[in-house]
Amino acid sequence: MAFTNQRTLSKAASLEGTSLHTGEQVVVTLKPAPVDYGIKFKRVDLPDEPTIDAKIEFVKQVERATTLGEGNVKVHTVEHILSALHGMGVDNAVVELNGNEPPICDGSAAPFVELINRCGIEEQSALRKVFEIREPLHVETKSGSLMTLVPSSGFRVSCTQVGPDGRFTQYFSTEITPEIYEKEIAPARTFVFYEDVQPLMDKGLIRGGSLENAVVIRGDSIMSKEP
Repeated sequence: MAFTNQRTLSKAASLEGTSLHTGEQVVVTLKPAPVDYGIKFKRVDLPDEPTIDAKIEFVKQVERATTLGEGNVKVHTVEHILSALHGMGVDNAVVELNGNEPPICDGSAAPFVELINRCGIEEQSALRKVFEIREPLHVETKSGSLMTLVPSSGFRVSCTQVGPDGRFTQYFSTEITPEIYEKEIAPARTFVFYEDVQPLMDKGLIRGGSLENAVVIRGDSIMSKEP
């Protein structure tokens, strides 16, 4: 991104909906934050309203959702709202939750982009702190996922998705700017293969899942309709 200074929200705004895995009604409120604050989740439903930094060292689980935790306090399924904040160029913000998971909405990051736009974004006085990739880096997981980072003058993401038996293989590559993120990436919705639904339910997950907030793929067809 071309921004040189840090950015935060201009005012607070809230969004209410059903959480994906717990199935509870929750309210998320985005609020401005000072320079160098970063992104922090605040559990306003708990005594003393504890906060959790959105940093890699606090990632506790990544199965079907990203969970952040510090001590006994956790927040689940934070990937869409963090994606929206980064994609729209917000460096500092408070994410208040009255539960342990944000609302899933339609299964995309678009509702959170709309929430950020309602807040407005303003530039701050301090420079942004960024990582510069100076040589290629390569990471591979046990499940076969690959990630390669190479030096670049900008921020570009190229992604290949391969489903079971090669089904629904997709490739997408783009520079990341707030305008491109809002139009091309934020509307992308959570998807699940039909054969994975019952095992997830058996684990006590997706209690708030429905055809309205996830794309369900069965065989070679898509069961869900566009919202």
